[in-house]
Amino acid sequence: MISISTFVGILGAVGLFVYAIFKSTDNYLIFVSLFSLLIVLGGTFGATLISYSFRLIWAAFTEMMVNLLDEKNQNKQLKQLVSRIIEWNDIYKKQGITALENSLTEKEKKDDFIINAMELLGTGYKSKVLSSMLDDTNESDFQRRNEHVNVINTLSIYAPSFGMVGTLIGLIIMLDNMSGDLSALGKGLAIALLTTLYGTLLAQLLFKPSAIRIARRQHRIFFERQIITAGLELITENKDNLYIQDRLNCYLAPKHKMTELGQ
Repeated sequence: MISISTFVGILGAVGLFVYAIFKSTDNYLIFVSLFSLLIVLGGTFGATLISYSFRLIWAAFTEMMVNLLDEKNQNKQLKQLVSRIIEWNDIYKKQGITALENSLTEKEKKDDFIINAMELLGTGYKSKVLSSMLDDTNESDFQRRNEHVNVINTLSIYAPSFGMVGTLIGLIIMLDNMSGDLSALGKGLAIALLTTLYGTLLAQLLFKPSAIRIARRQHRIFFERQIITAGLELITENKDNLYIQDRLNCYLAPKHKMTELGQ
């Protein structure tokens, strides 16, 4: 579900932009130019395809949409994660690794990191060795996922640049018509200004905010996996639930620390 802040931000930015147009002129269509939009989008995505593979660009756009429509309460989620790790400890101590693997939820079964962690746990790796392997996995996965941020940031750089390219095209059209049909000057001027407008809007209202949201999500996932790693290390060291809770409370915000076992 889209977050309130994201909804208000989009609504506020677009609403104020549209309001300014409606209050400034009766000819609203002067702000619409398919040719200008094609110059910006075509140049931006063309240059991005040269820079990155199509598969990576598609993955970046998929993650951008997921981040736009999905916003979770991080403090609440981290607290639930700690509680879940305590449940894992109970299952692992009483029934073993097979029961622990069978107890995973559908969401957990889709998490490659958790599946890998369970496989390593089942292999017999313990304590620092297990922790080291999971830390390396977390770090390498974070670096791979960070490529999505780079793709969106690249789009935010290219969009205004190709807006300027459109401006140059529009100026050339204007200069070419100065000795002929002066009525065509307006068409060239519209292309010159609208391409810059479109490129700037795409960069500032879509690509840059999206890159920041993706980066925040990647750091959140990285942090959650650090907690999972610490929790599994404690489980293999045969620590009791209270010790695990107190140890993992170090990762939680002061107001969200667990005060009672499992709560």
